[in-house]
Amino acid sequence: MAQQPQVRKFAGDLRFYEIGAGADRKPLIPDPDDKFGNKPLEQSSLTFGYEAGDTTEVKSKRRDDRYGQIIHRDANPGTTNVTVGALEVPVGFLARMLYGSAVTSTVAEGAVVDQALQVLSKDLPIRLGHRFVLANPAPVVKKGENPLVKGEDYTIDHRQGLLIPKAGGGIEHGDALTISYSYDGYLETAINGGAVPSKSFMILGDVQDRIGGEEGLLRIPQVDLTVDGDVDWFSDEPIQLTLTGPAVFRSEESALYTFELYKQQAG
Repeated sequence: MAQQPQVRKFAGDLRFYEIGAGADRKPLIPDPDDKFGNKPLEQSSLTFGYEAGDTTEVKSKRRDDRYGQIIHRDANPGTTNVTVGALEVPVGFLARMLYGSAVTSTVAEGAVVDQALQVLSKDLPIRLGHRFVLANPAPVVKKGENPLVKGEDYTIDHRQGLLIPKAGGGIEHGDALTISYSYDGYLETAINGGAVPSKSFMILGDVQDRIGGEEGLLRIPQVDLTVDGDVDWFSDEPIQLTLTGPAVFRSEESALYTFELYKQQAG
């Protein structure tokens, strides 16, 4: 039987893991119901690029016709780049948009009593220690032993956790205040912009050849990704990111990346 031409049409689930210290690999989109514990990224493209290294040539200096002819040539290793088109923006990629680093933490509900607040300027909001401040029981703000009046001396942005001094109220520059309040539990992600231009990821690709039926596993131990190009945060269209960066050879690995194809034989 003549063998069918091997026409390829790949589809794949790409899972990204942030590389931490040592053997730590943190799922980009944690999902306990996923078989890898890491939800695949919705993506539109995966591209490998290669930039050849410099070439060293040694040329003959003989007096005869060999003068100027190459007698030794050595090509230095090149650089492999990986480019991903992302259709969704998880927190790890949101940090890439800001060229910064992200820290996600879970804050349990609770309360504070007589938290100290320093008024650096009565024209600026004063940041509290928590968000989602509850209106009941009502927060209590004091200057010394004297309670201040909400609506006259200040207002509170309960969602953002801000104390906002009122013009003409009893809060002045340099005042030392205290506040007691309760707050709801929440999940917080803080991004420090301008700190880290790239982030190291491990990529696992659960790949299928849609034509031939072969299954494949792509494994890139490390690629340092950053956002390629400007991103319009307020675009009328959903944000799509292009992330690109070099694949990095890790000393404990045998290759820069591997791709294995397999197909179960008919019984």
